[in-house]
Amino acid sequence: MLGTRSRLTAVALAAGLMGIAAPVHAAPATLVSAGPGILVADGAAVDIPVSFVCDTDPALFTAVPVIQLTQRVSDGRIAGGLGNAELTCTRKAQTATIRVVPNVMAFNEGTAAATIVLQSCNAQFQCSAEIINTEVKIAKGAGNGIQPQR
Repeated sequence: MLGTRSRLTAVALAAGLMGIAAPVHAAPATLVSAGPGILVADGAAVDIPVSFVCDTDPALFTAVPVIQLTQRVSDGRIAGGLGNAELTCTRKAQTATIRVVPNVMAFNEGTAAATIVLQSCNAQFQCSAEIINTEVKIAKGAGNGIQPQR
């Protein structure tokens, strides 16, 4: 049977090793705003601008904003989809337009529920995430998208 002194030494050694082995996580980037969304191709997608800053940790290397969008469209039916981007952190305020493509039903003008995850990672792939649940307004676009090539 171990004596009290041996047990205390073992506990101190284990605590010290856990402190050394614990990874240091990157400080998360900060989500500043999202939306409003613009319908693309009569609801076949929604473009949503997402603004964020990843200057809280100078070691941050990449930012990955992800948007999950859900909207009641008609007769209780739900349109839903997901979009994301991968960007290099610039240490300044950045805006990326994320295209959310629906799974089955097209999106409509109006309000949609959005879950936005902003993951940021340093060069050692130690990552943090900020998650925000919000509402996003969706409106018709001006129809000035990229013209098809002929």
